[in-house]
Amino acid sequence: MTGKRKAGAFTKSYEFMLLCVVLILMAALAVITRGKSIQPQNLIDLLTSYSAYGVISVGCLVVIISGGIDISFMAVGAVAQYITALFMLNVGGNFVLVYLISAAVGMAFGVVNAILVNKLHAPTMIITIGTMNIIYGITMRVTRGIRLHGFPPWFSQKTKVSLLVVSVGTLVGALLLAAWILRRTKTGRKIFAIGGNMEAAKRAGIHILKTQLFVYAFAGAMAGIGALIKCYLSQQASIEALYGDEMDVLAMVVLGGVSLSGGKGTVTGTLLGIILIAVLSNGMTLVGVSSYWKDLVIGAVILISFCVTGWRMISAKKKRTNGGEL
Repeated sequence: MTGKRKAGAFTKSYEFMLLCVVLILMAALAVITRGKSIQPQNLIDLLTSYSAYGVISVGCLVVIISGGIDISFMAVGAVAQYITALFMLNVGGNFVLVYLISAAVGMAFGVVNAILVNKLHAPTMIITIGTMNIIYGITMRVTRGIRLHGFPPWFSQKTKVSLLVVSVGTLVGALLLAAWILRRTKTGRKIFAIGGNMEAAKRAGIHILKTQLFVYAFAGAMAGIGALIKCYLSQQASIEALYGDEMDVLAMVVLGGVSLSGGKGTVTGTLLGIILIAVLSNGMTLVGVSSYWKDLVIGAVILISFCVTGWRMISAKKKRTNGGEL
């Protein structure tokens, strides 16, 4: 009975609906592109090229569940990428070390964001837009927009196996880590609690600043690691490498069904959101659709997702109200 109940609950969930949309879209694109979209090489390219944004979206998910919206993640990732690239060019290192450096730089910026969010009591979107512009402005002035390349052989020489491990392997690891934190730890329960109702969380004895420090540091680490994957794939580092792609990442998370008011969201939904944006963007490229139309379509998909999410929230609220009246 328990298995049947779980299966029944899943078929009624937003994630199941999103899975159906993904499968239908993949089938339609396979027909339109005459099978090009489902060729093994295209699927591998799809997985690797969107893995960097997928890792960043995992950090974004945790922030939104906590009740905030971080817009600075691309700027944070770009700086972490650049500093790590400078380290590789001047010192050397290995994959483990550069992962740690990139994550540490991202975490440092995340801590700054968390302190500002906690102390200023202003909308998190406004605060992080401010930090984003400050980061971009200072780093562009310091680096003068110079691109870095010519990395050591251990980083620049790619094989099919290393490509999948660094990109897809890191994304899978990030998803599993986030799922464990959110569902299996006290910190995860605190994140959902402050996102659902911060005042109630305070009264329950949850230390808001400590939780926010973890949330934004985690998001910063994911931004740094995601940006490092981007550097590995493109073999160049630039402060402008991720500039302007914030909406793609937000789209992945929003399409995954996360509540922008906080307190609700799943890693499974975010994974499906990542797949949907990747398949949609790749399919339009194969069909030959202009990049301007791509932005329009993604924007429309986000709006539709908002409408569906809002409708589900209103329906759930009505059901609770009617139940109370009865």
